[in-house]
Amino acid sequence: MSITLAKGIKLQNDKTWSLDYKRTPSANLLAVASTDRKIKILNIKPNGTKLDDVLDGTVHRKAVRSVAWRPNTDINTVTLAAGSFDATVSIWTKDIVSHVDGDDDEEGGEEQDEESEMDLLAIIEGHENEVKCVAWSQDGMLLATCSRDKSVWIWETDEMGEEYECVSVLQEHSQDVKHVVWHPSMNLLASSSYDDTIRLWKEYDDDWECVAVLTGHEGTVWSSDFETSDNEQDIRLVSVSDDSTVRIWKYVEEDDENDGQQVWICQSTLPKVHWNQVYSVAWSPMSGMIATSGSDGTLAIYKETVKGSGSWEVVAQKQLCHGVYEVNIVKWIDVDGQELIATGGDDGSVNVWNFNI
Repeated sequence: MSITLAKGIKLQNDKTWSLDYKRTPSANLLAVASTDRKIKILNIKPNGTKLDDVLDGTVHRKAVRSVAWRPNTDINTVTLAAGSFDATVSIWTKDIVSHVDGDDDEEGGEEQDEESEMDLLAIIEGHENEVKCVAWSQDGMLLATCSRDKSVWIWETDEMGEEYECVSVLQEHSQDVKHVVWHPSMNLLASSSYDDTIRLWKEYDDDWECVAVLTGHEGTVWSSDFETSDNEQDIRLVSVSDDSTVRIWKYVEEDDENDGQQVWICQSTLPKVHWNQVYSVAWSPMSGMIATSGSDGTLAIYKETVKGSGSWEVVAQKQLCHGVYEVNIVKWIDVDGQELIATGGDDGSVNVWNFNI
């Protein structure tokens, strides 16, 4: 397999921290968070990419560290959450009104979004220090945030996304919490921390409890991602760390004799590619492949030899994919049925990659 650059987009001179992708009926939206406090919205198209919007850079006083599109909202509305080093979370929204661009197609044109800006909907406060990550639950009704203050907060919202109530503050990590991610089809939350652990959280009796602690990494756990699965007995998670390893964790069973605690095992450690910190990992919902990136500038793609086996191979890698700069984030994106990879680095660029099996 080879990895080739489809598009390199220079957006700022500061670090690109976070990316998140959302398909709408008429656009492929990539949100970009960076040190310059401005959130950029790109529209990724097979025949080109354009900058749709730059959100108000005065809303946050410090770098924007994380962005996340709200899932399962009205198809005519998009909502974005952004977490900042100023300890706040901003919520943005816009209505999508489509029109037909007759210049694109002889048979009537292609639907395009009307040119409209995203509006600030809400500001969420509560964390004492930098917000490191924001993540929506699969139904879009819960927002998880994590912070340098060692806590994970879970917020409940309404259909419109205008009001936010903190329903739980989770304080069992002993250090800075770097990342949170929800399972794509159930309300199971994973948090990754500077304390070298991953914690799994579920709701019991109107409160959220830690149901498992995954230990084994020998350094900060920077990021994790769930495998897409609708089977509640078939749950796996991939994580990456300062220790330069990529690990697959597998749910085994629920321990009924121990207050619903879950039993997980480390199913496998993926073949060695990275020689330094691995910052980001993404598990593709389309192909089931895993992509990683980190401080060594390498983009790596792994494929399981037989699904569920726990045996993985490296099928492609691209060194220095942002030149000499660190790569902070990797995301799989589906552009009109074509699976691509997006990365963001310290060079202020977003790169979109093709790969061929």
